Amino acid sequence: MSEKSVTEISDDEQGEESTMPNQKKDKEDIEALAQAPDWLPDGWVMEVYRQEDGIINRFYTSPVSDHTFTTEKEVLDYLFSGEDEDILKLREESVADNTLQKAHQWLPKGWVMEIRAGGEKMDKMYKFYVHSETGVRLVSKEDVLLYLCDAEISECDTKGQCDTSSEDNILAKVVLNPSELPDGWVKEEVFRKTKKRVRGDLNYTDPTTGYTFPSLKAALRYLKTQKIPKSAIIQETSVHDLYSFDKSADLPERLRKRLAAMAKHDQKLMTSSQPREISKIEQYHSANGCKFLLPI
Repeated sequence: MSEKSVTEISDDEQGEESTMPNQKKDKEDIEALAQAPDWLPDGWVMEVYRQEDGIINRFYTSPVSDHTFTTEKEVLDYLFSGEDEDILKLREESVADNTLQKAHQWLPKGWVMEIRAGGEKMDKMYKFYVHSETGVRLVSKEDVLLYLCDAEISECDTKGQCDTSSEDNILAKVVLNPSELPDGWVKEEVFRKTKKRVRGDLNYTDPTTGYTFPSLKAALRYLKTQKIPKSAIIQETSVHDLYSFDKSADLPERLRKRLAAMAKHDQKLMTSSQPREISKIEQYHSANGCKFLLPI
């Protein structure tokens, strides 16, 4: 049997422990008030507050619309209005009309969109379709369908504009409708270079609210509680807008900055790994048998 949402109880700043003889009885009364009534639907949040003067206030909140009510009549009138059902229907329609999902309805499960930087000035981004099991990389919808029908692998040709021989220019890997989440969600792995390695940060975007969650655990918790954590954000450019292009597109400014930071990091590593040029003074002293405790 499913449970109603956690009931929150407040005693209006009940920070100090009561020394009244009937403290136990008061606690039992509060626990009794915390029991959700039978008429309240599963998933609704009930909050109970007792003011200093003893007046009890109750609030009932819909998990769908976030509308809050104070009486049983208000809740039942709202339920009979069918507003929650209308909202859920609109959300389902928004998933179906979603730009990224709609543009890739043809892409089967097990394929990942791979986004790479390219172009003569590294100011473009290119989209590839990679089969997770075989590693086959293709450049267009037509190539993927040809591979699925005839097992024919087309040449992954970008006319030399995008290198696919290494992972240095991978910006992101995108999975539509990941198996761990309901349809419409997008799993995005964004790549950044650190001092020691290339790091992939996972993001999960909800199609109805547009919020992006930093982990699968946070996304699943949101689906269970319908509470958006502080770690969730609305991205300036959503994944749906960012990756809905066909084969290539101009690199957005924020991705250019990330790519520039990665290139700067590579240059720094190369510079630090190169042998230091020996000065003429060092060559002279070395030839004359002198040793340096510290580099000049």
